[in-house]
Amino acid sequence: MRKDPRLPRYVDSHDPFWPRVDLGRLRERLNLTWPVSEAALEVAARCAAIDAAREFARWRAVLRERGYKRLEDVAGHDQGRALRVCYIRFVEAAVMYSLGASSCLPIMRRGAAHA
Repeated sequence: MRKDPRLPRYVDSHDPFWPRVDLGRLRERLNLTWPVSEAALEVAARCAAIDAAREFARWRAVLRERGYKRLEDVAGHDQGRALRVCYIRFVEAAVMYSLGASSCLPIMRRGAAHA
């Protein structure tokens, strides 16, 4: 049975605390072309999510001690949003590294362009 390509596909996550990684959005954000197969992207993203969870384990432990079950539970706070952004950017960078990409991630800047 084939999966519907119009539906979002997410990386299997071993820890529901962290946000799910949408493979289509990840491919789009990283500007990956089709020579990178779906299987290669999925494996790289899963490994990246595991590495990110390991890297941010202390944050998770502290938030769990405070009663938060998922990172989205603290998304209303600046620190929660910042941690989510750090997690997602870590995953993106780890995927690019894993796939051997030589390009840089796009930089999002607020305000005027810097010279």
